[in-house]
Amino acid sequence: MITSDPAVRSAVESFDAAIAEHSLPRLESAYNSLATLPKETLAAHSRELGPHLAAQLDAMPQWHAAVYAVFVGALVEWHADAAACARPVLAGLRASMEQALEFARLWQEHYGEESEPPDPSGLPSPEQQKAFGADYAQVWHAPYFGWLSVDQWERAAVAVLADPLVRASLTAADGPADREVLLELTRRLEPHIGDLQCVQRALLLLDDEPLLVLDRASGRAFRMRMSGIADNYQLQTLLAGVLIGGGHLPGDPPSAEAVALSTSAPIDVHRPEQPSRLESFNFAEPSGRWIWSATTPDRIPVIDGVRRLVLDPPVFRHHYQAVRFLPRVPGSLVLEAVLDPAEAAPCFTGVRELMSWQEASESAADGY
Repeated sequence: MITSDPAVRSAVESFDAAIAEHSLPRLESAYNSLATLPKETLAAHSRELGPHLAAQLDAMPQWHAAVYAVFVGALVEWHADAAACARPVLAGLRASMEQALEFARLWQEHYGEESEPPDPSGLPSPEQQKAFGADYAQVWHAPYFGWLSVDQWERAAVAVLADPLVRASLTAADGPADREVLLELTRRLEPHIGDLQCVQRALLLLDDEPLLVLDRASGRAFRMRMSGIADNYQLQTLLAGVLIGGGHLPGDPPSAEAVALSTSAPIDVHRPEQPSRLESFNFAEPSGRWIWSATTPDRIPVIDGVRRLVLDPPVFRHHYQAVRFLPRVPGSLVLEAVLDPAEAAPCFTGVRELMSWQEASESAADGY
């Protein structure tokens, strides 16, 4: 990496030397030199810095790699090429989750399910390492550091997954990661480590996805296309904006602010209260089974190659925050065609009556 900025060049040279010499003190010193550079300087050099640092993540010890990965994620949030950084970041996420699962297994095997494992968001503890006993280095070390670093790898992964090109590459044979493997690891790990919704929702994002919306009350259908929608609350807002705000269906349209914050407007995460909204629709599959707003749009079933969503009036209404779950990912819902009842009638073939609230509750075990 070549740069005319002497401070950046010095920090990068120290980093490269640390990697070449396998020197932890120099690696930590290089990190401090990089992290204390002015944000404006880091942003200006992020395109070169991000891929350069990311390429060496697998050459670092576990904890240091995770710390540097978060730094790479920050560089991606400025201007670094997410696609150039994605492979090592997502590989690190996978390795940390696999090691964390092994740690959970070891912990239960040695200490039982009643004993609380170390805080997964904590720092490495010399006391805990000593408590693992003589076989720490051979048995516990990698799983323990995997357990402690999942949160950091998750943050770095969400940063690269905010790029639609990275998400699209996950389906390629030579892509940077296997989406289904990562999702399965998050689901297996959550009972042990807690919430992994950020990376789950980033992995589940749909882009340029056709959507057929059937409004049961009017008999009309709407051909739409959605991208970057992280959950069905966000879809609620955008559907209400397009269909109610556009005069196609009756009801109260969302505010301009709610629509903007559900699409691409900057979100102030430190704002005490975000705008809230009442649900306008009850989402359902054509089978009549409810689709809960707390789930993601991938839950909408694909029928004849297109996701098909049935709208009913809300059975009960509650408020939700009308913002997007992933602030760096813009959401989009485009109306492509409106089908009147005569045109839409074939689309309603096989659509069943909406389940009762009691039936929906009983079948909701996998709905949240």
